[in-house]
Amino acid sequence: MALTTLKDDLLAEFREERIMINEQIEMLDPLSVSLRKPAAQRLLSSGTLILTEVSCYIISAGGVAFMIFMHFIYPFSILGQILYDTESRNKIGGPGIFYLILGVYGLAATVVSLIFIVGRLAREMRLKNEILHVAGKDIRTLLGHHLQRKAALDTIEQRHHLGTPEIGQPVRLSVNEVMNPAYSR
Repeated sequence: MALTTLKDDLLAEFREERIMINEQIEMLDPLSVSLRKPAAQRLLSSGTLILTEVSCYIISAGGVAFMIFMHFIYPFSILGQILYDTESRNKIGGPGIFYLILGVYGLAATVVSLIFIVGRLAREMRLKNEILHVAGKDIRTLLGHHLQRKAALDTIEQRHHLGTPEIGQPVRLSVNEVMNPAYSR
């Protein structure tokens, strides 16, 4: 078992931290760029989704009201008249009229349900976009901290003229081999 000095351990930890910071910066930078969206575009997208959501809810409520008052609206009121008029019902067929009315109500209920689902999907997209915006902001903050840490590590390396010898190999420099940063030739 080889004994290492504190200096060797600290230099090894310093190199590993530099490698880790560089790898994380390489991983987070494209993610940060892909999640970045201008505020105006995000506001327009959010506003459009809110407008779509509210419109779908209003149309759904109108569709339910339409189904309730369908027998008072002209083209659909004829179905009720045909159902209750015995001569027309016998001419066309009683079960056929009943199934036609059920089909019209079923079709209206299906359309109302689908429009309501579209409204719910617009809401989910809006909430997802807000989460992605927060995640993008947090990733940019994290990337900024990593860049600051990388700059601090670079400064320490330049200040102390740290080479990149392999871990476990001691750095042996004589006084004459160390450059003086204050002395220029």
